[in-house]
Amino acid sequence: MSDIFDEVSAELRRDNMGAAWNKYGRYIIGAAVAIVVLVAAVIAGSSYIRGQEEAASVRYDALLETLVELDTQEKIAPLEAFAAAEDNGYGALARFTAALAHAEKSQTNSASADAAIASFDALADTSGLPHSLRDLAQLQAAIVLLDSKGSLQEIELRLDRLLDDGNGLQPMARETMALAYMTYDKPLKARELFKAQIGDARVTSLTRERASIMLESLSAALTPSPAAPEAQK
Repeated sequence: MSDIFDEVSAELRRDNMGAAWNKYGRYIIGAAVAIVVLVAAVIAGSSYIRGQEEAASVRYDALLETLVELDTQEKIAPLEAFAAAEDNGYGALARFTAALAHAEKSQTNSASADAAIASFDALADTSGLPHSLRDLAQLQAAIVLLDSKGSLQEIELRLDRLLDDGNGLQPMARETMALAYMTYDKPLKARELFKAQIGDARVTSLTRERASIMLESLSAALTPSPAAPEAQK
């Protein structure tokens, strides 16, 4: 069976996988951004209840008002300045938002990709933050690496722990890792992850449907084309 897989055109696989990432990869980013909002709400809510960050909340709201008319690039500096001045949940939220702004430009700007990865890695290494936010930072770093054609080893390094059973981000990490394997011409590994995704009762119907589509794409790429009549003579 491995001989059949070896005979499949590597160029065809790369074309298929690149198209698959362009078509479906952003769904992962969109879902991750939604989680950022939820995690931020938890951080802000718990801090507010403790009565320790009311002033920070006011300052953050004021910051958001100043950002409304700015484009993505212009928002980064004030967000980073706020994060540097605020050692609290709102500061973490500002750091995350600034990193996401860098990530938006990561496909076309290598400096933005490097800045986004560095920011997400720093968040992931911040011991005072909730584990859910640190895990999400690792996931986002892996997504930026994949989006900017970073190394597969670096992507695996950031997703390794997130792929453990019991981690709340496992389905998203699994999908990101599978897309990375597809992009880096490792279809057999990608296929196993998509199979696991389909069999995971925790994933949403949309996530399962995406996995099914990707699995079909892989099966088509891994199936050798019938020999042409001239070749059979």
